[in-house]
Amino acid sequence: MGRASRRRAASRSHGVLDEARNITQRVGGPEEIIVRGDLTQKEKISLALSELLQEEIPDDSPLEEYRAALSVIVTAWNLSLRDVDRRSEALKDFARVRKGENGTVVREALSHVERLIVKKEALFPDDKRYVVSGTVRFQGDQLRVTAAALTESPRSLVGRFLARFRGRQA
Repeated sequence: MGRASRRRAASRSHGVLDEARNITQRVGGPEEIIVRGDLTQKEKISLALSELLQEEIPDDSPLEEYRAALSVIVTAWNLSLRDVDRRSEALKDFARVRKGENGTVVREALSHVERLIVKKEALFPDDKRYVVSGTVRFQGDQLRVTAAALTESPRSLVGRFLARFRGRQA
């Protein structure tokens, strides 16, 4: 990659990071966002998503099937992070048939999402990262999943723990 290409890539990364910061601030998320590029393959969210995707779609399927499945997997993953009441509310909204939609297809999609939530919780019960993007493509004959996720910084987790601890002592 040449110098100009590296600059463009860095500029795009900063744009995505700025957009993520704006979104998290609007919804009251953490103020600090740290980008980690030093994760081992095992620590990457894309590996977990790939595992789920490989179990859902048969080999030699068209790229569009992989993309559609990944979208449903990401939806299920993120819903699994909500508390039970908020998850139930989101699933009810998801199941509501809108104008022009086929009710059977909506119920089938809801069934897939609910099944994937159970599978995510069984395979990755302690993974609390929120998936913010995910794409899938073929690289040669290999399927490649690229994804990004947000997680709380250790500092905000410690702050929340201390607040709970102090609340118990009062």
